Amino acid sequence: MRLSGVGIEQIAQLADALIAAERCVTLTQQPAPPRCFGFIGTLGAGKTRLCQEIARACGVDPSEVTSPTFTLLKSYECADQANSPQAPQRLHHLDWYRITDEDELWELGIDELWEAPGDWTLIEWADRFKEAMPSNTVWVHIGVTDQSKNLAPSEATGITESNEGREHDASYREIEFRVTGREHLRWLDEVQSQLNRIGFTGTIEPV
Repeated sequence: MRLSGVGIEQIAQLADALIAAERCVTLTQQPAPPRCFGFIGTLGAGKTRLCQEIARACGVDPSEVTSPTFTLLKSYECADQANSPQAPQRLHHLDWYRITDEDELWELGIDELWEAPGDWTLIEWADRFKEAMPSNTVWVHIGVTDQSKNLAPSEATGITESNEGREHDASYREIEFRVTGREHLRWLDEVQSQLNRIGFTGTIEPV
């Protein structure tokens, strides 16, 4: 799935759709499978911004979700949702930008993170160590396509500045999801349905 014309407001819509889709598929699939997301994009593209919005959609204070460049790993408990399954249950947020040795990753116990049912692992700069990622990674490619359009930061979500650099807050982005595995393909189909349902204002293309 490829999304274009994605500004700050559309990133918030996307995060809402990702979580809504997870809760829909979890209704018929217990326990929910773990999902590991590998975010790829240049500095300022919006990797941390999308992670913040995902956290917000899970009931986590987005101001607490900063790029874990120095602590390497931060974990958050997702809030209970009335009348819907608690999915995901936990978020694990990592940043591999400054990691130089793959051994550092295994010392963090990363393989345990993406084996826990119902947990989501969000990894920025995951392409630095692709060989360490699980085979069923949900790859998320983010590219800045147009900085000429003036898009205001989102007031509705309480996130006013990306930790990756505010110079791209007035940009449009193209975001592409690449998945393998039946459990992820079904979920991604539901994400697209949720985007259509909430009136996503960007462009959606199948890949």
